[in-house]
Amino acid sequence: MTTLSKPVPPALENSEPDNSSPTNPGQWRNIRFEVLESVEDLPSFNSVVVEFLQLCRKEFYSAQDFEKVICKDQALVARLLKIANCGLFGRSRSVHSIPEAVVLIGLDNLKKIVYAVSSQGIMCSNLMHYDYHPDRGFWIHAMAVGQAAQILSEVCPESGLRPEESFVSGLLHDVGKLVLDKFLGPGPHNSANREVEQMAVGLDHCELAGLILKQWNIPETITGPVRHHHDFQSGEPWKTEAAILSLARGVCREWGVGYEKPHDLSREIHHSRFSAEMEVVGLGESEWDEVVWNLRQSLGKLEEIFSNI
Repeated sequence: MTTLSKPVPPALENSEPDNSSPTNPGQWRNIRFEVLESVEDLPSFNSVVVEFLQLCRKEFYSAQDFEKVICKDQALVARLLKIANCGLFGRSRSVHSIPEAVVLIGLDNLKKIVYAVSSQGIMCSNLMHYDYHPDRGFWIHAMAVGQAAQILSEVCPESGLRPEESFVSGLLHDVGKLVLDKFLGPGPHNSANREVEQMAVGLDHCELAGLILKQWNIPETITGPVRHHHDFQSGEPWKTEAAILSLARGVCREWGVGYEKPHDLSREIHHSRFSAEMEVVGLGESEWDEVVWNLRQSLGKLEEIFSNI
């Protein structure tokens, strides 16, 4: 147990528990310190993702630039080439190198595989207190929200994020739950929400995700939307990007991606369900059907990648 003499981190200094909480102030402070220690104990996120993001912000880059980054992790290279050769991408010959993989399966597919493989170790946890499907549901949902956020950022002119950054924001939007899960009481109950999180430790998974992403050196352009994906209306200066993330999360939730097995991408979703998000991101009702169709197609292809990892 951490002593009370340990300084309170600025991010949590003014975070007061709800008045209805039965926990006394001393217990709140101790729990917060334990939560922060757990954040420090999380494995580092694969640095390849951070370097990919840096590359994608450059005006010009090549397949060779990505090869230089990926080759720093030989285990990642091996898994990438294994997936590239699985028959998923209809190639006409075997793939033996990263440049070949880029040519034969495309840079966009390569990056999706990198994100999936790089996040698998930390994101494949089974969370006791949330209602994800026990068979990799948390990870599958995270990847799907990333894919949906990327598609939405490409069609929403108000977005200040590059599609690549939107993907990573979706991938990491619920990462705070990885830490909070063990502080939400004994035994599984699969009903935790932000109110339960606040009652348990005095902060929710959005705030905690901000601390985790900062520790992983993820850019503020991603950290900001992640912190506000449940309260995008008050998320300036990341309001639009947070609304895109909220919309991506909501659509994937409606289809049960990561929650049901099998999930149902054919389930109809009326635009009125997300009218607030659509207004913020500048997405009109007339565009909704086409956007949903694109999301279905994209998430369907992502399923094939998952089946081969």
